[in-house]
Amino acid sequence: MKKKSKSSESYKENLFDKDDVIYQYTSKQAEEDGILIDLTNVSSEIKNSPFNYATANLINKGYLKEEKYAVANILDLIHQAFLIMQKGTKNFTQPDYFFSGKIELPNGEMQEIFIEQNETGKFTIMLPEDR
Repeated sequence: MKKKSKSSESYKENLFDKDDVIYQYTSKQAEEDGILIDLTNVSSEIKNSPFNYATANLINKGYLKEEKYAVANILDLIHQAFLIMQKGTKNFTQPDYFFSGKIELPNGEMQEIFIEQNETGKFTIMLPEDR
C-alpha cells in the first residue's frame, strides 16, 4: 500500500463525475458574495497550508481588528485547525475530507469548528452553522 503525502494534494479525489453534478456553488462565488474569506490573501505564510478559506462568520469572531485582518490571530486559527486535522488523520496517515474540533477564539472562548474539503482540494474552516 502506497503511503500518501502530507500535502493537501493527497486529498484530491473526485467523489462525483461531471455528469453527476446538477449545480455547483464554488468557493470563488461564495467569496464574491462575502460568505467566504480567502485566507491566502491575508498572509503569504498561509499559501502553503492545507487551508484556503474561512467563513466570514468565523472571521468576525475576533479575527478582524479595526476593519483589518488580525494576521497573528488568523495564523493561530490556522495552527489550531491544522492540529485538529493532524489528530483526525492520525498524523496524516489516514486522509479524510471532514473534521471537527474546538479552538480557542481570540477572546479566550472555546468554539467548535468544522473543517471541510472544498472543490480546490484544500480546506475551508467554518462554524457549524455555516455548513
